[in-house]
Amino acid sequence: MINDICNFVTEIFAWKNIAAFLNSNFTAALAGAFAGALAAQKISDRAKQRSELLQEIRGTNAAIAVCFTICNTGLSLKKQFIKDIYETYTAKKSELEEFQKRRAAGQQAPDLPFEFQADFRTLNMPLVPTDILRKQIYESISVGNRPLGLVAAISGAIDSLDDTIQKRNTLIERFRELGPEGDAQLPAFYFGLPYGLGHVSTEYSDSIESLNNLTNDIIFFSELLIKDLMEHGDSILKKYNKVSKSNKEKVSTVDLTEPREEGLMPDEKDYANWLKGFQKAAQQGVQNGPPKSGVHLTGR
Repeated sequence: MINDICNFVTEIFAWKNIAAFLNSNFTAALAGAFAGALAAQKISDRAKQRSELLQEIRGTNAAIAVCFTICNTGLSLKKQFIKDIYETYTAKKSELEEFQKRRAAGQQAPDLPFEFQADFRTLNMPLVPTDILRKQIYESISVGNRPLGLVAAISGAIDSLDDTIQKRNTLIERFRELGPEGDAQLPAFYFGLPYGLGHVSTEYSDSIESLNNLTNDIIFFSELLIKDLMEHGDSILKKYNKVSKSNKEKVSTVDLTEPREEGLMPDEKDYANWLKGFQKAAQQGVQNGPPKSGVHLTGR
């Protein structure tokens, strides 16, 4: 009995019987079904990857557009108001310092007044889509640490600039309330000079410095974020083109040549310490030109 069973098992697993099974229609159908399932899964995975990459490209383009709006807002504010307010103020303050040196050296009459025209233009902080930018960068696309840090830097600079503008407007109202009898005190308050019994108020002088520095921060950080987003978009676009037959998708580009020629762009050297915290081998500085393809946005 045992010998019969052994012979039966041996017969089943004999090579000729295995070969016959493998060559049977059932096996061919099973192999075909398995191959079909693999092909279908591959197509499905490819379609999913293509969809995710396309979504990332479009999300990146949307983030570039919002960031460009923020950068352009900073450039417009600087061009129309901040640059003139800051440069006129600092030039007049330098004149005052020279005036005081000449007076101390006896080169001019001690009772000769220093004449200046106070700039009492009040400002309003434009609406800036920082909430939209945060949502796009933090939730809609996958970027590295530096873009995340840049969003925080931009948001902080915008909030601080808003506070500074309000503070300066308040100080201007105080200066106006001084009236004619306060004319003697105005230069001290306006330029941060000693007055009374050794008192010094640098609030207005500090506000002018902050206006300039914070506006530059908004411009610089938003430009840098635009560059990082364009690089990110280009890397995603390369992956997308490998899994898609379409080449219609483009990454938006931004051209800030005109504001740079107008002297509106901040100096990268002023941000060397910040940049050290986000060293990146692929980074070559914000002075590099944008990619040549894609939707083109031009700054004022």
